[in-house]
Amino acid sequence: MFGTGIVSLYFCLCCLTSDGLVVSALGQENSGYHEHPPPVNLSLTSSDFNTTLTWAYVDKSPNATRFTVETMNYRTAHWQLFSPCSNIQSYSCDVTEAFSVNLSALSSYYAQVKAITNYHESQFALTPRFSFKENGTLSAPTVNITVHGQQVTLRCIFPHIETRTEDGLDVNNDFKCNICVGQEGHNILANCSIKRSRLKLRVRQSRVTLCVIAQVNSEKWKMKAEWSSQRCFRVQSLNVQDTLIVLFAVVGFILGLSSVSILWKLSKKKLVLPKSLILIVKAINPLVEKIEEDTVSVVIKYEELIPVAHDLISEEVAKPSTCAENHEPPAVDLKYARKSCAYDRPQNLENIC
Repeated sequence: MFGTGIVSLYFCLCCLTSDGLVVSALGQENSGYHEHPPPVNLSLTSSDFNTTLTWAYVDKSPNATRFTVETMNYRTAHWQLFSPCSNIQSYSCDVTEAFSVNLSALSSYYAQVKAITNYHESQFALTPRFSFKENGTLSAPTVNITVHGQQVTLRCIFPHIETRTEDGLDVNNDFKCNICVGQEGHNILANCSIKRSRLKLRVRQSRVTLCVIAQVNSEKWKMKAEWSSQRCFRVQSLNVQDTLIVLFAVVGFILGLSSVSILWKLSKKKLVLPKSLILIVKAINPLVEKIEEDTVSVVIKYEELIPVAHDLISEEVAKPSTCAENHEPPAVDLKYARKSCAYDRPQNLENIC
């Protein structure tokens, strides 16, 4: 009797268990429920403190699947929903804002993602531990080159980082550049100036080609940094000897050009006699009554005036007056009265009483 009861109880338990399993199985089959897969291949990449989370997901209906991201600072150990990447359909999320809170060179971060459908959601997929010191990178800077004779100025320019530390300080103050410069064809990395954003050089060798590369550096963050592309430039500086040669050549050229210009102007300009020379010319050649100061003619030859013979001068002498009180000169016919030359003019004869 006792054995029969035990068998009956065992049978009932088996039936209940079996019925329960059947019901549960039927429920799964009827409802179509299956485990929702989480995202895979999670990765955090950071360049210049701009951090992006990416992942992959395999689903037959990707348009119906969305994703939600949560972040955590290792120091606080508290997961927080990152609202900009909540219920999104893309496979990436910019978590720069979340990783910039209480930023420190010693900070570490985590991120996790889960997939969501209309009725179900997957478990969270977790990223490895991330820190800027170990996983962050810095992009390559650019080098601005200015050459003035023998003076060369190199300025390292890298992207400005819009991030502050937990103390409220600008992160850009922690970074400088490694500027390496050398002659073309030589090892440039052998001559580097550490921790500078600006470098001034004085090149003593003339007509030389130099090349420069640069890299952003920080002892505090110790982040991986990329080198800039190599840039080469020509320095046409001159030494003292070359400078003197060029200076004399320029002065000689200017003097020669000035001389030619003066001679050309004199050849085109009329000659002006000084006053002293005018007086000399008048004394030598009485025929010249007037010489303008701006005259251009110069008397270089003159002819001597031949006196006119006495027989060629026709004079008519007036009859002398018997009256002693009459001192009026007789009328004289001056044949050459209109002559301009004083030597050709006949002289007046006075009456003799």
